[in-house]
Amino acid sequence: MSSFGGILSVARSGLLASQKAVTVASNNITNAQTPGYSRQRVVLRTNEPVQLPQGSFGTGVLVDNVERVRDVLLDDTFRQDTASATFSEQRRDTLQAIERVWGEPSETGLAAGLEQFWNAWGDLAATPTSAAARSVVRQRGQQVSQQLNTFAARLGDMVSQSRAQTIETVSRINALAREIGALNSRIVPAESGGIEAPELRDQRDLKVDELASLVGATAIEAPDGSINVQIGGDTIVDGSQVKEIEIRAPIGRPDELGVALVGRGVGPIETIAQVGGRLAAQLQDFNGTIPNAQAAVDEIARALVTEVNAIHRTGFVGADPAGDFFDPAATTASGIRLDAAIAADAGLIAAADTAGESGNNGVALRLSQLRSTTVTVDGQVQTIGAAWRGMVTTTAIGANAADAAAVSSRTLASQTDARRESMKGVSIDEEMVNLMRFQQSYAAAARLISVVDEMSQTLINLGR
Repeated sequence: MSSFGGILSVARSGLLASQKAVTVASNNITNAQTPGYSRQRVVLRTNEPVQLPQGSFGTGVLVDNVERVRDVLLDDTFRQDTASATFSEQRRDTLQAIERVWGEPSETGLAAGLEQFWNAWGDLAATPTSAAARSVVRQRGQQVSQQLNTFAARLGDMVSQSRAQTIETVSRINALAREIGALNSRIVPAESGGIEAPELRDQRDLKVDELASLVGATAIEAPDGSINVQIGGDTIVDGSQVKEIEIRAPIGRPDELGVALVGRGVGPIETIAQVGGRLAAQLQDFNGTIPNAQAAVDEIARALVTEVNAIHRTGFVGADPAGDFFDPAATTASGIRLDAAIAADAGLIAAADTAGESGNNGVALRLSQLRSTTVTVDGQVQTIGAAWRGMVTTTAIGANAADAAAVSSRTLASQTDARRESMKGVSIDEEMVNLMRFQQSYAAAARLISVVDEMSQTLINLGR
């Protein structure tokens, strides 16, 4: 190995190693802004030495591998943090959307509408024979009904949108699972010789990151380089094998959404899969948050119809008993409306609580006082206005809490991602330094070849 040929072989290995190191550094520089790219580095090792009577002589350098600079623990932490962040952000967005539906505080909100309704009854109590006052009462009653109708319609739209978004999220989750399975099937043969496939791994990790944000997925790497992806303990990707998820109704709850693995069974599911991320928040929105808001506003409508009708039916229009003010068959926010007779003739609105007493204002007075009269709303004894204000306040508190959680979770995710980037991200300055180092190594190896050439010329000249 001490021959000129051996020295040239050592020099050649140095040239090749430096050339490949320059290639890797160049690739890092050109991909510095590529999303998901992990900085690569050349792993060098000494070639096997040869044993001669004079001693052990090195045979040069080999490129052992090109590996990514990545921390699996930071990846796992980032995925947990981003799943928490997307969950909180989805919850915040939904609660803020419900806040916009309520539109409070506002001069045109339901609170103001109820006050105007009670005030109209007070005006009628002050002038019980006034046709104009009765017209205002009817107008205010119709206004409150239309506000509740609008709430119900907008919440119904939110239900439809929530279902569509959930289905879209599930579709994206399944697409990502298929793509990860396909990348597994490419990575395993590519790494069968012990050489890492950095670009394919980067693509796969980018998809796992997105999957974690959508559903809180976790990934476990197998010895062959493939990964096993799980959602709440259920495996959806195992090597190249992929199981998709689908939306189904849980048993006994046909109006709810649940998640199940495709092929696990047909019909309703017994349990909802333990999911996280955005999908978990979307399921919570559809199954709880929005229906709860619908039920709460329906309870306001029910209490309003029930209490106003109960008082109005005790009144008289002239000598005739009064009927209902609101349609008694429509006690939901979507259905509440004036009784057909009242809608057609405001003169049928009662002010008196005694037959034949045109100047009597007993019923109108009691109805004006309903603003401060406690009734049962949603199982609690309170005024209708207080019930509405409580519901608005509860929504606002929930939205503020969700916003604080979203900010906190996103901050943690950003901090973890910054730590990830500090490790896997490309530093242009560092790579430029590496380029100069490898260039000098290449030049030194080339100089070694020149030295061997000069030594061989010396021997040739000695023989002349």
